[in-house]
Amino acid sequence: MKKFLIKLSYTVLPVFLILFGLEAYVSLHVVPRATGDLGNLALIEFEEEYEERIFSRGMKEKTYFDVNATEDLKDIHVNVLTVGDSFSQLGEFGYQNYMSAEGLTVANTKRNLYDSPIQYAYNLLDWGVVDSTNIDVMVVEVGERDFPIRINNFSVDKIEKPDVEISTDDVDEETNTNKWSLLRTRDYVMYRLGVRCPVYSATLSRDFFECDKPRTLYFYYADILNGIYIDDAVKHKIKEVFDMLTQMAHERGFVLMFMLPVDKYDLYQDFIVDNPYPHPKQINEDVMDVLGDIPEVMLSKYYLQPLLEKGEKDVFLFNNSHWSYKAAEVVGKELSRRVISIINDDK
Repeated sequence: MKKFLIKLSYTVLPVFLILFGLEAYVSLHVVPRATGDLGNLALIEFEEEYEERIFSRGMKEKTYFDVNATEDLKDIHVNVLTVGDSFSQLGEFGYQNYMSAEGLTVANTKRNLYDSPIQYAYNLLDWGVVDSTNIDVMVVEVGERDFPIRINNFSVDKIEKPDVEISTDDVDEETNTNKWSLLRTRDYVMYRLGVRCPVYSATLSRDFFECDKPRTLYFYYADILNGIYIDDAVKHKIKEVFDMLTQMAHERGFVLMFMLPVDKYDLYQDFIVDNPYPHPKQINEDVMDVLGDIPEVMLSKYYLQPLLEKGEKDVFLFNNSHWSYKAAEVVGKELSRRVISIINDDK
């Protein structure tokens, strides 16, 4: 027995101590500093003061309201109803707050009511949940990354059920506690070895972020792997679905708009040094080609690019796949301008 214990002391015990030490390091040091959805996903440590510094400059209070049940949408009376993915769930830092600041009343459907905003918007129209008696405009927001997929999966026979599983990129659902986890420790090691890391990085040509790594771009891997262009079959369906939804909204007395938040990679791609992805991502350009430059379609890329070109920092958050209050303000004001024009035209 004594020999067995001695053998354990120099074989199994050192391995156990190494694993224990690594798990302690990841749980107590790395996880609390892995802020933002990108840090949380890939266990990347970011400057601790970054978020506090950026968030302190945005709006401090949420001035629109969320609707937590489909049946409650029948009772709203607002200028704008937003139906969207995680970009529509940013609270006081969301574009809806800046629409409210322009004098509009805004309601937002909570993300846990649906998976695809496009499918859910169709269901609301088909069910007659909203009409001209309670909204003037419905803004259907879908991030560029998922837009072709959402369109391609759309079906008039599909019912978007409430309380579906939430996507892991939902900001308001994220948690990043320091619970001890062997699985997170395993992920940390794998990611540092370059195995299946969900977050990619690139070097930018100048300082784009107010942080300790101002020229590093972190972005979600799906910004690239979900496709860089839209094929002809999906282009045809985009036109078909958009025309159908806008016509259904028209029959119910209000206007439906599409708004696409640009992917982080797409917005910054022209500034990447020695870009390993030489073919430009052109989802926005393809949508513009299909639907045209019309008031009912807002492609945020074309309103945020000028900010980068004039040297604005932190248009997107350094540690996040979502934009900052700076982009939300630009998008909210442009949407407000269009909505107010629509409302005035109807008077």
